[in-house]
Amino acid sequence: MDHLIAPGIWQIDTELGGWHELNSVFLIEGARPCLVETGPQKDFEKVLAGLAARGLGADDLAYVVLTHIHLDHGGAVGEIAAHFPRAEVICHPKGVRHLADPARLVAAAGQVYGPNLDALYGTMTAVDPSQLRAAEDMESLDLGAGRQVTLVYSPGHAKHHIAVLDDATGVLLVGDAVGVKVPGGGPLRPAMPPDDFELALALGSLHRFAKLKPTQVVLTHFGPAGDPQEALEEAEATMSRWCRVAEQAYLEEPSIEHIERALLERVYDPATEPDRQPVVDALNGVTSNAAGMYGWLNRRHAAGDFGTGPQAAPEQPR
Repeated sequence: MDHLIAPGIWQIDTELGGWHELNSVFLIEGARPCLVETGPQKDFEKVLAGLAARGLGADDLAYVVLTHIHLDHGGAVGEIAAHFPRAEVICHPKGVRHLADPARLVAAAGQVYGPNLDALYGTMTAVDPSQLRAAEDMESLDLGAGRQVTLVYSPGHAKHHIAVLDDATGVLLVGDAVGVKVPGGGPLRPAMPPDDFELALALGSLHRFAKLKPTQVVLTHFGPAGDPQEALEEAEATMSRWCRVAEQAYLEEPSIEHIERALLERVYDPATEPDRQPVVDALNGVTSNAAGMYGWLNRRHAAGDFGTGPQAAPEQPR
């Protein structure tokens, strides 16, 4: 079911894997409408139906913005771009080449998701380079009638992550930078997948969000996160706690398996509704987070800063 989460902002449930309230895209209305996220390729028809229900035809969409290029967020970008040929497709500069030629991205996703790749997500088709553009940090997109959205670099979950701030309402669409919290799935869980999760950058992005003073923090998985400042503080505390446990486990035995066991024993909260457990695990399982933190710890070890204590959150670009 689709929801109006703020004036002129619709959350469209992509029904990933046939599950409700797990994955979403967002339509920001205006004379020049903006779609944030496309969902996975498997859910293209559902997203298209949601846009049609809001009255959008093939010539009406002005912008498609991806918070990042992981397949649950941008897998249908090729189909969306082809269906809306006037739309400008915008992502972080480090993601643009992968949208023009997604072969490496799809291969890497296959290593992470295994058999779930085809079952849940599908693949990704290329976007015509004439429709592609790299986002600039803090640039504004004009949606007409005085409405603008601002694109905010927010690395950490992925180096190519951005958030989208609707200036008219103060709503901040944060992709996966704050984490995952789905109805019935338990408390907010960090999203720290392989291969380029970096704690210091992730914490810096949370601090940057706080300075924007959003009226709402909205997760792609799934929806408004409650009081925005409390949500950002919870995200920082949870992410830091998981990383401390992972670091201690790495010192005991540097393996993904041992980190996963430690997380399950020391910090993991199961779904509050048992039938939602497979849903949460398919999207953001402990194994994926363990692998992401294992890569982060390996990079720290190789750089010689492992065991130096908590990482400071650097200032983000202005």
